[in-house]
Amino acid sequence: MKRSRGVWFVSLATASSLLGDQMLYAVLPTIYADLGLQPYQVGVLLSANRIVRLVTNHLAEQGSRRWSLAWLLVVALVTGALLNIAYGMVAWFPGLLAARILWGVCWSFIRQIGLMTVVDAAAESPTGSAHLGRAMGFYSGISRLGSISGNLLGALGHDLLGFSSTLFIFAAASLVCVPLGPLSRAGLPRTRPSDTQSSGPIKPGLLVCGFASGCVGQGLIAATLGAVLGARLGDVDLGGALGLGVASLTGVLLASRWVADLLAPVLGHIADRVGRRRSGAVYFAAGAAVLALAAAPQVPTSVMVLAILAFYVTATGVAVVLQAEAGSGGSRRVASYVTASDFGSAAGPNLGWLLLQLGGAEGGVFLLGAGVYALAGIAAWYTLDDGSADL
Repeated sequence: MKRSRGVWFVSLATASSLLGDQMLYAVLPTIYADLGLQPYQVGVLLSANRIVRLVTNHLAEQGSRRWSLAWLLVVALVTGALLNIAYGMVAWFPGLLAARILWGVCWSFIRQIGLMTVVDAAAESPTGSAHLGRAMGFYSGISRLGSISGNLLGALGHDLLGFSSTLFIFAAASLVCVPLGPLSRAGLPRTRPSDTQSSGPIKPGLLVCGFASGCVGQGLIAATLGAVLGARLGDVDLGGALGLGVASLTGVLLASRWVADLLAPVLGHIADRVGRRRSGAVYFAAGAAVLALAAAPQVPTSVMVLAILAFYVTATGVAVVLQAEAGSGGSRRVASYVTASDFGSAAGPNLGWLLLQLGGAEGGVFLLGAGVYALAGIAAWYTLDDGSADL
């Protein structure tokens, strides 16, 4: 019961913290001119929080070994909620940039403490780490409800209530959920032990897998999907009951990556049953296979769409396995893993657009993603634990 309660509470707290951030990704690209922003400034604002995490992820890990995890989580959650108000009140680029950088710092702490809370809660259960994959799946699935809500409700709220009003509502919702953060730590260690007590060695192969996970799913495919579909299909009506155009299809497919996270508990349970090494390698290999299928020049549109949907399911499985693997090795390994993933998510868009700039075929983006996933699958086979590691 303690394990289940802690995982649920920290997952819901994490989900609530993502509302305003994810709303910006859906809304800011369409209203930036109304805020007096330039197009390049939108790109900076939506990436600054990721770039700063390359440094602050390790600061969060060090802080978690020195100060109370419950209080650190409260500070990060409250600050993140108040930043939603700043987004709604500030229309000055330097002020918005400072808010986005500060959100990146907050997210480093929220994610670090969230993942380690799942690990600590699993350690308190009678089965120990045997169900760590499923616990990580619940954390991933529930927390990503915040992304879905931020994207969809944020866009709807903007149209009905206005940009600032919606952000103020999201700020209130996030603040209401703040107590769930310290409640999730009830009965768990106040701070993380030192590295020599808690952390296994940093595995280079895990960093390769983390980079691949962030690079392909969160970066490469997400950033170039609209351009690839536009080049493949042109400005056409795709027909069917919904009569989707290319832009609408792109939006639906991008939203499906968050919906796929709802399968995370099932995919994590599979990893617990067959071991992280086997499941990780299979998830990577399946992702590479469906991306290679999507890259085929004459593949029907319906098959390409199904391949992209299938890829997001495999990407969810990859993320769950890697989070469980990193968490089983302690807080320092978690910080290194999430930094590698953040680096990949920052590098992925640049690699994809560079390929398109150089005249690569539209399917080349999918082939590049397939190649990265295939290499990561090999790394997973030789790096990840065969079974559930002891905590």
